[in-house]
Amino acid sequence: MNVAIPEAGLTGDNLLFIVGCPRSGTTWLQRLLASHDLIKTGQESRIFEYIGSQFRNWQQDINSPVYGRGGMGLACYLNEEEFVSIQKKYLSLLLGPMLQDLQPGQIFLEKTPEHAQFVPEIVRLLPEAKIIHMVRDPRDVTASLLAASASWGNRWAPRRASQAIRLWWLNVNRVELAALHVAPGKFLEVRYEDLHRDPSSILADIARFLKLPWTDLEIATVVKANSAEELRMGKGTPIPIHGEHGKHGQQTVLDPENFVRKAQVGSWRRDLTWFQRLRVWQELRKIGPRWKRYANKLS
Repeated sequence: MNVAIPEAGLTGDNLLFIVGCPRSGTTWLQRLLASHDLIKTGQESRIFEYIGSQFRNWQQDINSPVYGRGGMGLACYLNEEEFVSIQKKYLSLLLGPMLQDLQPGQIFLEKTPEHAQFVPEIVRLLPEAKIIHMVRDPRDVTASLLAASASWGNRWAPRRASQAIRLWWLNVNRVELAALHVAPGKFLEVRYEDLHRDPSSILADIARFLKLPWTDLEIATVVKANSAEELRMGKGTPIPIHGEHGKHGQQTVLDPENFVRKAQVGSWRRDLTWFQRLRVWQELRKIGPRWKRYANKLS
């Protein structure tokens, strides 16, 4: 593959990452933003699950000398500058299919919720990339995760309320800590509840964050085309598929049945059993008062 993205020029200035705990509305936001003429997107790449694990192995090797013998691993052969350079070259190859067809002024939107756990690696290798953290009330996330575990998400979604809360906090806490080290103007937190209540206003805010023109009429059209009702019917902004998966005839992402559930705020009160609500409360008490920053006060 001939990738026209030199490693030395890879800064991430034409990249936007949407991260967040699964079932926080990241796909909805992706479809809304991908309606913009200057934003391209694709299916979740999980690219930093590949890159990030290598970086963490490197950090573990250089921070954990073995038995006083000077350590083990690639750090016995490479210095950090050399290792980072190799990782950037590797990253440029993996990003090639996403970026090589972008026109000047266009942005590629990469949405992998679990990249919430790799924000430090994203910032290290792509310092000019922008990051949007989609965050939702943990109780509604729990209800949505449990519903997914009983249907289309039974291979990955937690089946217990306590596990769901811990998954939410793992992602939210890691982004919260990593955001302290993101350069000004590169990070934006978006609340699901705000997007649900006033999508046009929030999308206008995001357009300013991305420095992209977007008229009120264009935004209103996008919101209508990507409503919960439209998405349940398989409509909305298409998310393309290429590569090996694209060889098999499916050119766009098809959400599984019940992927778009109630799309409501505060439905956890009806969806969770009393025992599940108890387990949620017990886990939230362990987290402490920090979780209340993300609580929907109206639910």
